[in-house]
Amino acid sequence: MRVDYHMHLEKGSLTLDYLEQFWLQAKAVGLDEIGISEHGHNFRQYRGIMGHLARGAGDYPGIANWLSDKFSLHLDDYVALIQAGKERGWPLKLGLEMDYIPGKEKEIAEIIEAYPWDYVLGSVHFLGNWSFDFSPESGWPEKDINSAYVAYFTALLAATRSGLFDSITHPDLIKIFGHEPSIPLEPYYEALATALSKVDTCVEINSAGLRKPVGVIYPHPAFLQKCHAVGVPITLACDAHDPHDVGRDLEAAIVLAKSVGYTSVATFAKRRRILQPLG
Repeated sequence: MRVDYHMHLEKGSLTLDYLEQFWLQAKAVGLDEIGISEHGHNFRQYRGIMGHLARGAGDYPGIANWLSDKFSLHLDDYVALIQAGKERGWPLKLGLEMDYIPGKEKEIAEIIEAYPWDYVLGSVHFLGNWSFDFSPESGWPEKDINSAYVAYFTALLAATRSGLFDSITHPDLIKIFGHEPSIPLEPYYEALATALSKVDTCVEINSAGLRKPVGVIYPHPAFLQKCHAVGVPITLACDAHDPHDVGRDLEAAIVLAKSVGYTSVATFAKRRRILQPLG
């Protein structure tokens, strides 16, 4: 089965016409099913979780200004749109990508419980008030690369252990601009794979890294091998922010999955996981 469970409508509008462009592209590239997973920070309900980052990011004014323009949409409208697409017969899944913010687990859980999600993706984009994937010029020049990697994997481990999410998305996103640590990452890979297994959470293979400066898929094959060894299922994603990127480089993600031994991919319905043969 060929699926893409990670895409965003944020560059367009919450309309059936725009949503249909994503499905038409999916159909054109041979996908069986797609999942829309808009960023939580686009919705007013997420202000209580991330709004403080826009108010207090004095060291990163560009990041603060960018985030302050978010939190404008309403989750009710988003959910209604995806449901309307389903009613048209489009094979859609209702998802949400939620930033894990330490100390906000209760608020995140309340949003998850309030809507009929098919699945929820968990991600880490912020370390404190620093959005490490915002720009290579924002924060990175003065950061110690090793410390940044340690902080990232520590946060991702906490996100996983929270048990809030169905899949952990782009699980080594910290490499997006090509910064390479000098410390070994295998212990972090091992700890994260073990945690994913214990809480029965999927890990995502995301082809978007091929379109970023790093030029490789998320995650690293060595980490994926550890996930496979302890029985962690996978979800597949291309992280499209425009309709034309739906399914882009999905074949490369499938090749990576098969190379470490995966033969199935996780799909979801109302947060119930169904393993399907890997297309």
